[in-house]
Amino acid sequence: MEQWISASEGFIQADVIRWTEGIYAKRRSKKAKSPRLGERQITAEVLEATDDGWLKLLVLGSVVTRDDYAGSRLPPLNTGEQIKRARKTVERGKPERLLWSDETARAAICERSKFVDV
Repeated sequence: MEQWISASEGFIQADVIRWTEGIYAKRRSKKAKSPRLGERQITAEVLEATDDGWLKLLVLGSVVTRDDYAGSRLPPLNTGEQIKRARKTVERGKPERLLWSDETARAAICERSKFVDV
């Protein structure tokens, strides 16, 4: 059974995370604010977490949770698609992390990466 926990402590490569983000229309002018069309929940695997605050992710699933757009339905992201998101964007969406089958291995990786950074 899948068990999700809050990812407030952060995430590392190979973590599976899910978060909610807004869907916005393309900007038509520089002055006008892009209207919010809806909201989606994305489940993705972290492929890379760069030092400059970006995440490269592999989409495992995407569901439109709120559709405020009148007319056609908003499409979810495609499974298997690689996307790039700012870490702060993901953190704003209340991220959750799927527990590893061996959390002690994850803890060892986290400790080793902290040791290498120093």
